[in-house]
Amino acid sequence: MTNTPVEFTGSGTEDDPLRFDAMRKSAPDPVDVAVAGLARTTQDHAAAFGSAAVGLPADLREIVGNASSAITSTLSTAANARAEANGFLADVRMYPEGRKTLAGQAIKAATDKVTVSLEAADALIDVAYAETYEGARPRVAPAEAMTARADLQMATQRHVGSPGALIDTLKRLAQRSDSVGALVADPTYLGDFLSANGVEAETREAALTLVRSEVVKAAAQSGDQNRAVAGKANLALIELKKARIAATSYTRHVLGR
Repeated sequence: MTNTPVEFTGSGTEDDPLRFDAMRKSAPDPVDVAVAGLARTTQDHAAAFGSAAVGLPADLREIVGNASSAITSTLSTAANARAEANGFLADVRMYPEGRKTLAGQAIKAATDKVTVSLEAADALIDVAYAETYEGARPRVAPAEAMTARADLQMATQRHVGSPGALIDTLKRLAQRSDSVGALVADPTYLGDFLSANGVEAETREAALTLVRSEVVKAAAQSGDQNRAVAGKANLALIELKKARIAATSYTRHVLGR
């Protein structure tokens, strides 16, 4: 926010004398408004994820809580460093080069700290994705495993040469909670199954990604409370990713100016 030192109003006539407001406030700087909005966006997305993580097991709640804190902590790290740097730059008791050096050191230290925090958050989010997926996917009953493998082979064999049809079939099967659905939801088994049937690597990767999405969405609607909690938390992790993106933009603006 800036101030206009002197601005006159009025025409200068007796009926309309000149007037001025020595400290009239100008409109907010649109850049400042936008940067402040990034901070609020970060907090909002982190809070949105927090609501979805309530029912998770304590150990997993701690992981996602640490990820969220690592992201939101960057806001104060950047803001405090910018204030410290501006303080150095405004200190007329020091030589200009000294001011610049100290300000640069404050910004560099904060930039390094932000990088470490965001990298830690990324690692924790990856763990959370893996753990919540494991909690969301159904399991094959040992007594049904052989039959399920045969049923999966029958359901997919005519589509092996047609990637689109194969993936559509696997997506439908992934929505099931029976033993066939459980086999499809197991990324290790499905990857080996597709490889053994000669499916190309690109199609395998696409199938694994799309199947994972279907499994999580089905779990979120499941009557199994544990699977539902894990599925909803997995879907909500996108909020932490959005918070991370907003925090990255915020810290770059604040530390880069």
